[in-house]
Order: sequence, then C-alpha cells, then structure tokens
Amino acid sequence: MTSFPTPRDALASAALGGASSEAELALAIEGSGTGVWDRHVDSGEIRYSRAWKRMLGYAEDDTMSRIEDSYARVHPDDLAMVQARIAAHFDGRTEMYEAQYRIRCKDGSYKWIVSRGKVVSRDGAGRPLRMTGISHDISTQMALAEQLRRSAELLTNLTDDMPGMVYQYLQEVDGRASFPHASAGIRAIYGLAPQQVRDSAAAVDALIHPDDLDAYRASLAASAAALSRWQCEYRVVLPGQGVRWRQGDAQPRRLAGGATLWHGFISDITERKGIERQLQQLATVDFLTGLPNRRHFMQRMDEHLARLGRDKGERAAVLMMDLDHFKDINDRYGHAAGDLALKHFAAMLRLELRKVDAAGRIGGEEFAVILPGADAQQARAFGLRLQARLARKPLPDGARRIAVQVSIGVAGLRAGDGVDAALLRADAALYRAKADGRNRIDVAPD
Repeated sequence: MTSFPTPRDALASAALGGASSEAELALAIEGSGTGVWDRHVDSGEIRYSRAWKRMLGYAEDDTMSRIEDSYARVHPDDLAMVQARIAAHFDGRTEMYEAQYRIRCKDGSYKWIVSRGKVVSRDGAGRPLRMTGISHDISTQMALAEQLRRSAELLTNLTDDMPGMVYQYLQEVDGRASFPHASAGIRAIYGLAPQQVRDSAAAVDALIHPDDLDAYRASLAASAAALSRWQCEYRVVLPGQGVRWRQGDAQPRRLAGGATLWHGFISDITERKGIERQLQQLATVDFLTGLPNRRHFMQRMDEHLARLGRDKGERAAVLMMDLDHFKDINDRYGHAAGDLALKHFAAMLRLELRKVDAAGRIGGEEFAVILPGADAQQARAFGLRLQARLARKPLPDGARRIAVQVSIGVAGLRAGDGVDAALLRADAALYRAKADGRNRIDVAPD
C-alpha cells in the first residue's frame, strides 16, 4: 500500500527545502484540516488548500490565485500591519512571518485568523522567491475575549499559549538527536525557544517525566527501526506548571547516511487526560461513599481468585456486610441522614483496611471486603473491630447521635471458586447473622 506524507510532513519538509515533491505537497494540502497557503513571490501567485478555501466559504473550484486579491480580502484596518510584517520577514528581520488579522469571507463577513509563514527559498541576492504557511480560524477565541472584555495584550497571550508544535526531529546514527525545525508552539509545549533545541534535544529530554523517559525513547527507537509512525503519550515536568501531558505523532524517513528524520506534531492533552481520569473514576467508584463500585469490586474478586488458583499456599477471605435497620434510619431521620450513614460507615471501614485489602459498595446498604492472606477467623476479628469502632463512633447529625450497626457474613475464598459462588457463601452467612438478631457476625463453614 502506498503511504503518503501527512500535511505537516510535507509542509515542514518544504519549509526546510527538503525533497518533498509538488505532488506530495498537493496531496498534503488536499487532506489538510488546516488552511495551508503557498506563495510564489516573483510571479505574485498564491495557492490555497481546500481547507483554507472552506474556512472562508469558498468552493473548491473558486479561482483566487493572485496576491493582490489576497491583500484585498484583508480588513483595511489590518492591511498595513500585515504588509509590514511580511516585509520584515522578506528583509530577514524576523525569523518567521506571523500576523493576527481580520479577513473577508466570500459572503462579505469577516473572520479573525492567525497566519504564520516562512520564506523557503531565495535567489542569489537573498530576495524571497517562495513562502509557505498556515492559517487558523480564531474567531471563536476573539469572540470569547470580547465577551470577557479582555485586553488586546491578554488576547495575544492566549494566542501565544495555544498548544501545538510542528517540528522536525533528527536522530543521527551515533544516537545524537536534535530538532532542526521547531515552530513557535515549542514555547507552549516545552517552555523552550526553537534555538535551544536546534543542535541538541537534551533540553527536551530533561523535561520528560522520569517514569516516562524510557518508554519515550523506546517508542522512538521502534519507530526508527521499522520506519513506522511514531505515536506516544507522555508526561513532562515544566517549571512553574508541574506535570503536563503531551502527545507526539510523527512519520519518520531514513536519510542518506543512515540518520532518521521525523516530521510531526506535538499537542497538549493534559485536559483530555484529566477527563479520562474523571471518567475512569466514575466508572469504578461509588459517587456517594467513594468506595469502589460493584463492578470494580467484582474485578478485584476475580484477580484474587486467579491468584489463589496460581498459588496453592495463598489464602483470602471475603466479608459481606449489610447496615442494620437502614430503612428505619431513612424513615425516622430522612434520606439525607441515610446518605450520611452510608458515608459514615464507609469512612469507618476505611480506617480498618490495610493497603492490600479491597472494599466496595455492592448496592444499597450492602458492602463487601476482600482480605488477602486472611483466613475466616482473622476476617471475623476484622469484623469485630469494625463493629466496635462503629459503636464508639456513632454518626453525628447536628445535636443527635445516630447508631450505625452492621451485620457481617464471612467466607474463606477457595481455589476454583467463582466470584458468584464465593459471594453466595458469604451472603448466606450474612443472612444467618441477620436472622440471629443483627449486629452479629456469622462464618460460613469451610
């Protein structure tokens, strides 16, 4: 199957005068979700990607190839600034052209965009021949800034802080690595300037979280060996920011002499990782008590039963627990007090748990505990300590003190048990404890 370079690959290669063909660049522009433009200075011709045209409401076949037309679309109040910045870059006074301005759409309305570009070829006298760049629609950000009545300086800072770094990463045969090209986004991604990594990647390696550095390097090595797409999620530790998450995505190619060059993009995924953690917590934790929910507890049961099957000397016990007279608490004091009773019991239970133990809310007022390494009698002693703690610490509810009691059924886990079988034996013991008067413990026979 033929593999085509990504838009960023082709653009970065073109920006550095690499060997990307015109066909490759055209394919990259066609598939790009970012507005890409390519200007031939001497002829006055400028080409736009489909995404660029769509951004302004133009159809794919609309002709718009003259730089004069491009300037005519710029808002009159912004035109002098745009031309001045382009002139400064053409004269070599700036490393890169960058401007934030309003541009007229096909329907006559204006959008805010930010454009960045770089001269990629000059003639013998140093005059620019060709400049390639990208444009992003920032109308939403500008509207938000207007809504919040932010100053122009703050708006600029927000734009500068947008995450995302287009780059080239070069790894020599002897292992030395560098970033021959890094976009201005490196400041947001790593807190570094492009020149700090141009000759050595050591400054970036120093920022990668120690627990992720080996995996980061191994993923690059695997990508280089197979010339396969590099994808890696890793943490960085940034001064003043702490731990942040980054995602790298790049395509490598082998250079003459054996070095490997990646063209890619690094983005900030800290927010996404935070959402993933929250979703994971919602999927595994009971929202009221903070204990693992039934599904997660059952997974822990499966793990312990599998361990029993592998190690015949291993033992464990399970306890099924049910709060006594819980309906009476709800009826007498209200459902809010019932919720407090569940949270209070969970807090008392945590105080008895060891790090190796696992507890969960099975449903309603039912809870379960796994005690690795414990036999049934040791599990019974655990239950007695929990009941004693509850007796010493009734639930405070304003001026009242509400007694919270629990009945407990205990069963030793057996090799070959399934989760349901183990819980059924503990549940049968719990039923007997309830029948015998509540606030009791019953141990299932071996």
